[in-house]
Amino acid sequence: MEFTKTITDLIRLRTSWRTYKPQPLTPIEEDKLIQFIESLGNESPFSEFGPKARFLFFHIPESDPKEKKKYGTYGFIQGTRSFIVGSAKRTQYAWEHYGYLFEKIILYATDMGLGTCWLGGTFSRSVFAEKISLDAEEFLPAISPIGYPEERRLKEKVIRAAIRAKKRKNWDQIFYLADFSTPLSEIEAGKFSTPLEMVRLGPSASNRQPWRIIKDKDANSFHFYVIQTKNSKGYNKMRLLDIGIAVCHFNLTVKELQLPGSWQRIEECEQKIENYHYKISWVQKS
Repeated sequence: MEFTKTITDLIRLRTSWRTYKPQPLTPIEEDKLIQFIESLGNESPFSEFGPKARFLFFHIPESDPKEKKKYGTYGFIQGTRSFIVGSAKRTQYAWEHYGYLFEKIILYATDMGLGTCWLGGTFSRSVFAEKISLDAEEFLPAISPIGYPEERRLKEKVIRAAIRAKKRKNWDQIFYLADFSTPLSEIEAGKFSTPLEMVRLGPSASNRQPWRIIKDKDANSFHFYVIQTKNSKGYNKMRLLDIGIAVCHFNLTVKELQLPGSWQRIEECEQKIENYHYKISWVQKS
């Protein structure tokens, strides 16, 4: 995987775009994107649990004016006819695995100067499922339009303002030391303040940032949790994608900073705290 910019720059540059210029990608850009998707592989920190995902870049035909409406993005996504769609096998950690890999594609598109937008809804799942030839063991978690960003429309500005798209939670709301009662400061995080900041800047469904991370008091071990509530069953699935994104940002950043470590499942982290669900841990190598 080759980026022309640093991961930290790409994470800061990435933003959601709903309005695009009408011209399609150049053949060279198409080939570059397709080659990256094909070379992506199926590795993530969740791979050992058996999830599999695959992705496809495609165009909506321009010749049929009714075709675009059929995809369910009409009125919400404007300008582009190009999309990235993917499928995941129904296994444990499938959502998290998909979120991790899809965010890598999003960051690569950002490096190419292209606009994207995570869509977990507001599209016709049946039509996109047909495009990727979804089988009975698979499901379709999310898609993204892709193209050249255009100046934001008033409607898009209103939507972004309503969900506070640029706003992110403060450190003391999402990062903790030893337990959920003690906030973690950037000073206490030390050289890991940058990977954590990249997590904080990540996109999430409705910009709710459901991830919570606990750092061990006397070690550089970071335990990832997701907040899930009983009255948000539909949205809870989207939060699993968000954890995949958070893990992706953390993992790519520690690799860029050459901070050695490994991803593990630690049974002791399965704390019985209401609404907090443990997912995975990153542990620094000594």
